[in-house]
Amino acid sequence: MKTIFAVTLLATASLAAAQGHDVKPADALKEISFITGEWKGKQDFNTNGGAPMVGDIVVHSSAVVGGRYIEELLSTTLPGRKPTDSRHYIGFDPKTNKYKAWWFNDTGNVPTVLEGVLDGNKLVLLSAPNPNGKGGPVLRATYDKVSDNAMNYVLEMQSDGKWTALFHNSFTK
Repeated sequence: MKTIFAVTLLATASLAAAQGHDVKPADALKEISFITGEWKGKQDFNTNGGAPMVGDIVVHSSAVVGGRYIEELLSTTLPGRKPTDSRHYIGFDPKTNKYKAWWFNDTGNVPTVLEGVLDGNKLVLLSAPNPNGKGGPVLRATYDKVSDNAMNYVLEMQSDGKWTALFHNSFTK
């Protein structure tokens, strides 16, 4: 009985250590801290030549979960529509040396997962191609630090090898 208890205790301690409770927040998140803050701006949708569609966007972004992630709480209000509700979480994977993001929104049932790198003042994230081999669009999200108080964001979709902007956000703090 004591042997079973000792083995169980050792296994439990090993699992707890493997969870990384002593892991320090990735220094890489400090490099994208320009994303954090209280942002307001405009979201300009690409309507492919149709009537302009511009919404007001509000973003609260901060470090969460012990500083291991950046959480973005986003809401866009378009004329005549209720505000949207989205959550983005961005972390850094030191094994792949890439930023990883999980997007949850009120128009889907599963998160969109993206990964990418910091290129100068731009965080560029790509979604994975459809894993079942049926193609499908790839998304590219670019956070562009304009200044300490201004940021641009573009979401693009690649289909048949061509990138098309879906919308562009311009923010200020």
